[in-house]
Amino acid sequence: MDSDNRWSERQDIHLPITLLDDGQEILQANSKNISIGGIFINTAPQALDIDKKLDVSFSLRSANGTRQHRLPARVVRHHDSGIALTFSDYNTDTLNALRILLYDGFAR
Repeated sequence: MDSDNRWSERQDIHLPITLLDDGQEILQANSKNISIGGIFINTAPQALDIDKKLDVSFSLRSANGTRQHRLPARVVRHHDSGIALTFSDYNTDTLNALRILLYDGFAR
């Protein structure tokens, strides 16, 4: 991925990710990196259409235990090894969990 138009720093974090299309699981993969604005998922050889809207589901640990998060996202780029998605909406809990994961390292 290029460092274009990102408003937060990417971190090399590898999490199990599930992609959902209209609530139906279409892919399980691992993240390569994550930022507050999006995620790169290792999906080779599968590619998804640019602008495809999906939900990204993942679990993060916190002081209160493990919690499942689900974020709406849109495919923005293909790469030989995977796809880049930008998050399109946040709830406060998920945004805070991402901040902790990325900047405090607590949820790793």
